[in-house]
Amino acid sequence: MTATTSPPKHSPAAANEVAFRSGDWQKPLPKKTITALSRCDSEEIWSLWSSYLGRRKKTKGLEELFPYSQNPLLWSLNVTLEQEEIESFIRHLHVRSRSAKHAAATEGLLENWLDSPMETFHSSDALISVACAWTLADLSQTVSGTLWWRLKDRLISMAADALQLEATTQHLAANLLGGELPLVLAYFFPELKSTSDLSSLAIEFLSESLVEMLDGQGMLRASSIPLLGPLLGTWTRCRSIMEQEARLFWDDDAEQQYRWMVTQSLRMCRPHGGFMFASSDKARKDCDLLKAAIDLGGNKSDQLVAEAILRSDANRSDKPIRTETSYQSEWAGMGVMRSKWSKKSRQLAVTYDNTENLIELSKGRRVLIAGDLQVQLDLDGQATNGLGAHDWEQVAWESDDDCDYLEIERDVAIGTRLQRSFLLSRRDHFLLIADTILANENTPISHTLHLPLSDQVTVDSEQDTWEVSLKAPHMVSRLLPLGLPEWKTGTRTGSLTIQRRRLNLQQSGNSRLFVPLFIDLSPKRSKKKLTWRRLAVGEDRRNVAPDVAVGYRVQIGDEEWLIYRSLIEPTPRSLLGQNLLCEYHVSRFLPSGDVEPLIEVQQDHD
Repeated sequence: MTATTSPPKHSPAAANEVAFRSGDWQKPLPKKTITALSRCDSEEIWSLWSSYLGRRKKTKGLEELFPYSQNPLLWSLNVTLEQEEIESFIRHLHVRSRSAKHAAATEGLLENWLDSPMETFHSSDALISVACAWTLADLSQTVSGTLWWRLKDRLISMAADALQLEATTQHLAANLLGGELPLVLAYFFPELKSTSDLSSLAIEFLSESLVEMLDGQGMLRASSIPLLGPLLGTWTRCRSIMEQEARLFWDDDAEQQYRWMVTQSLRMCRPHGGFMFASSDKARKDCDLLKAAIDLGGNKSDQLVAEAILRSDANRSDKPIRTETSYQSEWAGMGVMRSKWSKKSRQLAVTYDNTENLIELSKGRRVLIAGDLQVQLDLDGQATNGLGAHDWEQVAWESDDDCDYLEIERDVAIGTRLQRSFLLSRRDHFLLIADTILANENTPISHTLHLPLSDQVTVDSEQDTWEVSLKAPHMVSRLLPLGLPEWKTGTRTGSLTIQRRRLNLQQSGNSRLFVPLFIDLSPKRSKKKLTWRRLAVGEDRRNVAPDVAVGYRVQIGDEEWLIYRSLIEPTPRSLLGQNLLCEYHVSRFLPSGDVEPLIEVQQDHD
């Protein structure tokens, strides 16, 4: 919802008189000052009030609460078309608010903002409002009373109007206007009843927002994940006020959610800084934000995690980290997989909210894959076009010392299901993404998986094989489409092409189809020879058709892996001498020739 308003203009006398007649003055104003204000005429009130603000005990501002080189308000700067304009406004206002030398420029900046129509429910304008509130006390020493009262009245009005906002739908604007704005006004001006009364509204709004927007363990819903940094920023600034004023504190449930969110933010942090699914140019700001959040709501384990993923090895502690690296929330529609707490870790974040499936894969500081994992599916020569499509649902999650495994599924057409799995191996450093299409009998299937590549990598395709390499600028990953023969010559079952920074894996089959993509994330193996091939799967001493069950063997250097998928009801089958009774199986070959399972998924009969 967007509302455009033109702010009313008030004379200083009218504003002061309204404030006085409504009994706006209160403790902690000294009794003598209240008495003096009651005897002043309208022109004297501003002089007395601004003089009081200039000499009262200093209330800590942003620079004292967060002694960083970057302005903490920029933590909540969302990516918009007006980003540079908003950032410039905040920087200039912060620098000039205490400077009499820049008083004219400051007044011009604020008057232009006050006189222009405002989209009061837009996050950019909301952030400007919050910036004005943080500097309002300092502005009393540099701008005119006329402008100051207009600005104060406007901010109070915006805080009151924010009651129309829904925190669960207008995420950032709602928390800036309904939470931080009134809290900042109540914090800086307890002497005014009109601002002090906002504190209960702010506390209630913030308490409800954290509980409603987080999953019980601090994770945002997938639809809000791009706003993780901006939301954590506004809640952290609010939490810093609460650290100063015990009377301004959200409830215990909100505090617990904030502390959990600090941990979840570390899980969502890219090595060296920046949050997954967010703009990559905010790494430095996000590092400051994480440090501030840990100081306010973190624990010792959070501090160790931050050292591991953000600091140099020389500054790392040798203490063990007990915080799990990976997390999955069905309520949030989110899964986060991470090989270890390290700047060089491999990590994958997956959202499966509604019909959208966003992923981000990174290795160290390099983002390799980022965006919506889309599918083009043709059944019997006809595009499905979403007919009968349903939302994604999580059907399996496993996390142990070997790997993380997430499986989701959805109906993509009447009688046709798409199952998608992600397996991130911790020790073997590979990611296996696999689509399984289960359609009606005797239905020809053409499936194209569109993998969005990051702009941080370049792509090299082999001339004779279907292998694809990602470089940044050196080799960081190799992609192997296991469902296609290794060699391009004579291939009729599909293709792997790159177009407009998308890798398109096309594969065809009948009735049921398994489409696996093996992504090697070990640079140490980048120069080693590799090969893969499809294996014969036996049942009752006969080989089964590829729409019944399939198996693959992958070899890179001396390392080998076995992958198996049953496409119908699991029954005892064998491949390479391994007897299997499961739906999905991935294992590594040991030097002895035996296999060690990484994951084995049984069919859910519920």
